[in-house]
Amino acid sequence: MELYRLKSFLAIAKAKNLTRAAEQQHISQSALSSQLKQLEEELELSLFERSARGMHLSAPGRELLPYIDAVLEAEKHLLQKAHALSHGEGETLHIGLNADPGFLRAGLINRRMLQLYSEMNIVYLTSPSSRAAQLLRQGQLDLAFVYGVPAEADVSSILLDDIRFCVVIPTGLNPQRQTLDWSDIAALPWIWVEQGSLPYDTLQQEFSRLQLAPQQMVKTVDEYIVKELVLDGQGVAIMREDEARPMVDAGQVQIWQKGWLTLPLSLAWATRAEDKFQVRSAREVIGYLWQSARNPDREGDGFNY
Repeated sequence: MELYRLKSFLAIAKAKNLTRAAEQQHISQSALSSQLKQLEEELELSLFERSARGMHLSAPGRELLPYIDAVLEAEKHLLQKAHALSHGEGETLHIGLNADPGFLRAGLINRRMLQLYSEMNIVYLTSPSSRAAQLLRQGQLDLAFVYGVPAEADVSSILLDDIRFCVVIPTGLNPQRQTLDWSDIAALPWIWVEQGSLPYDTLQQEFSRLQLAPQQMVKTVDEYIVKELVLDGQGVAIMREDEARPMVDAGQVQIWQKGWLTLPLSLAWATRAEDKFQVRSAREVIGYLWQSARNPDREGDGFNY
């Protein structure tokens, strides 16, 4: 059943005159009359009684009127809802941040999302990479920044960039700036992040291969506290290069040149939710912004001996 025929029926019922109804619908009288005839044939009912004074609903027409009204009202609500969904209205997006918001370009992302989807509600949450898959799976997060590439079959991801990490030594722990080997660096006090921190897990694998055990003086499950403890001189740690460079320039730390490593930064989501409007839209925005800002000029990385 064509909705335009129902709209024509309603227009005639309200105008009670075929000519006036045709003018309101911006179609010819013959076209409107043809649409009404097709509807009556489809329903096998006569919907109007015609007289010299106009057209009035027949008994079947009066009985069907509220049903036709309801169908057209439902169509209107359907179109309104579709428009709202297409513009993100009323949708809430939860994004997990595994590092500081400035590094992850949260401000730029938020500004762009508001420009494109002004009615979408965006919530940013702290989310270590080690917990991201679980939170995505449970629906507590829609998207999550993670180090590495998720191996779970029900989690999908895109690569945003390759991030350089380095081992940093508070200046007070090596005031003479001596050249340190792997055994020397392992003997220094360490600020160690537990529970699945990929940078630390990667370095631990190298220590294990060399049959060394770093002296873990301070342990934390929160990577955000590492910088403060390093600045306080409490131990050696792993930091992103962009975090470490200003501290090097200020004379607060030294970069241990044998401890460079590069890890992928990914944006992950639950595979079952990849077609959700807010997930798809934010994924495209974040991917585009990171791709636009990516620096292709990279030096060789890796552990040195």
